[in-house]
Amino acid sequence: MSRLKVATSQRLLHALEDAPFDGLILGNPSNVAYATGYRSVADAIASGARMLACVTKERQLLVAPAGDAAAALDSGIAEDDFVPYGRFFFEASDGQHAAASMSDVHADMESALTEAIARSGLTGAIGIDSLVPERIKILLEQQNGVDVVAGANDWVLSIRAIKTAPEVDLLLSAIKCTEAGLDQALEAAYPGITERELASFVARSMVEANAEPRFLVVTTGPRSAFSDARATDRAWEVGELLRFDVGCTYKGYWSDIGRTAVLGEASSEQERCYAAILAGEEAQLARARPGMTAGQLFDIAVEAVEDGGIKPYRRHHCGHAIGSDAYEWPIVAPNSVAELQTGMVFCVETPYYCLGWGGMMVEDAIQITDEGNKKLTSLDRSLRVVSA
Repeated sequence: MSRLKVATSQRLLHALEDAPFDGLILGNPSNVAYATGYRSVADAIASGARMLACVTKERQLLVAPAGDAAAALDSGIAEDDFVPYGRFFFEASDGQHAAASMSDVHADMESALTEAIARSGLTGAIGIDSLVPERIKILLEQQNGVDVVAGANDWVLSIRAIKTAPEVDLLLSAIKCTEAGLDQALEAAYPGITERELASFVARSMVEANAEPRFLVVTTGPRSAFSDARATDRAWEVGELLRFDVGCTYKGYWSDIGRTAVLGEASSEQERCYAAILAGEEAQLARARPGMTAGQLFDIAVEAVEDGGIKPYRRHHCGHAIGSDAYEWPIVAPNSVAELQTGMVFCVETPYYCLGWGGMMVEDAIQITDEGNKKLTSLDRSLRVVSA
C-alpha cells in the first residue's frame, strides 16, 4: 500500500469516526482515489460516475468496470475489495491472474454496488457525494439497514482540503517540473518564436518528469489578454507581453502557475501594471494565515492591486485551493466565509486582462501553516525581460 493511500484513507476514516455518517458512497474520481488509492485513466475521458467507493469504518471497496480490474489490482486494491461490472476480457499467461475472471461478474453498476454493500456491511446513515447518480441514491435508500441517504459533498471536500504529507510531496513534484519548463521556455525564447514552440518547452519538461501536461495557456501580444486560450503559431514580437498559465498532474496532483514576460525593454505602462498585480499577490503571501476567511484574503488582494494603480480591479476570484483537482474548495472569492486552516494548499493569483492591450498574471502555490503560510513555488516572480 502506497504512502499516499495510507495517508488519505486514514485521514478519511479518522474523520468518519466523528461524522454524521456511518459510511460513504463516493462517485467523484478524486474522492474515489482519496478513499481507495486508485485513479483510472478512463476517468479523464468518461462523463459521469463510472466507479464508486464504498466506505465504512472497517473496509473500503471499489466498484468499477471490469476493464479497470488489472490496473486496480496492480495499484494495491485487494481482490476481495474490487467488485467489477460489465464485460472486458483479459487473458492470463499463467491462467491465474484474478482480473482474467472478472468479466460479466455483474451486469451493471447497481448489481455490483449491491454486492459491495453486502460485503462491507454498510448500514445506517450513508453520505454520498455530488457525482453519485440519482439511480444509485434510490438503490441505497431501498437497502435493508440503510436509515438515511444524505449529501456529504461539502464534508468530503473539507476533509480533502487539509493536505497530508504525501500529497504535499506530489504537489511539489508537479510544481518543480512546471517551473523548470517555464525557465526553459524563457531561456530559449527569441524574437519570432511562436506560442506553440514556447508551450512545447513547458510540456516537454512535464513529460520528462513523468507528469501529464493538463493546460498550456501560452499567449503573446494582444492574445495575452485571452484568459484561457490555446497556444497558436502566433510569433512573439519585440515589446509584447507573454503570459503563461500552465499546469500538469503528477500522480494525480496538480500544479497551476502563472508568470509574465516581455520581449525587450518593458514599457512604463507594462511595468506599472505588473507592479500593481505583483503587489496584490505579495499582500496575499504576506497576510494569508489560519483563521482568516477566503473572502478576507480576496479583499486583501484587490485592495493592494487598486492601491498599486489598477482601479477598479475587477475579479471574481484571486485564488483557489488545489490538490487532486485543479480547483478545490475553498475558492478565494468575494464574501466567502470559508476559513483558512493549517494544512490547506492554495494557488494565489492576481491576473489582469485588458483586451486590445494584453494580459499579465502571477500565480503561486502556498500552504497554510500555524505561523501563516509558506510558499511552495520558487520561480522568479518579477516581470521577466527576455533579450530581443
